[in-house]
Amino acid sequence: MEIGTGGSLKSDINVTPLVDVMLVMLIIFMVVTPLLHKGIEVTLPKAKNVQTVSQNEKEVLVVGVTAGGQVFVGDDPVEQTQLVSALTAKIRANPALQLQIRGDRNAHFKDIKDIVIAGRDAGFANVAMIAEEIKTPPTGGGSASGGAGSGAPRSNLLEGEPSWR
Repeated sequence: MEIGTGGSLKSDINVTPLVDVMLVMLIIFMVVTPLLHKGIEVTLPKAKNVQTVSQNEKEVLVVGVTAGGQVFVGDDPVEQTQLVSALTAKIRANPALQLQIRGDRNAHFKDIKDIVIAGRDAGFANVAMIAEEIKTPPTGGGSASGGAGSGAPRSNLLEGEPSWR
């Protein structure tokens, strides 16, 4: 505070330290945010007619497969020979789990098929294959399908017979 003219006190807010702290926090968030990405990095395939699936970590088990064929249960790498036992242990711990497969679009179909078979052998009733929705523009004044822009994971649910037959 300074003594202004006429003997009164003059108080000014110094915003420079506040701006400095905010810039440091911004830089920290910019560096940390990409590291918070869950799961493995895959390029999802594109599909039409997809449904929204649960994102609740207590309800789903995500199995990822990279273009090179490496399989991950959650964030943990798993050998193909150990996949059924790993999935069986997960479903015994929580029988309400849904199996979701995040397969890279360049992954071999055999790798995806092996995960579906391992999931069925482990006891999973539903298998969801995560895909990026192909957004088609509305025609004839109608609106796009509900929830298309929600950003939630989308899937074609496989129940009983596979949809590709």
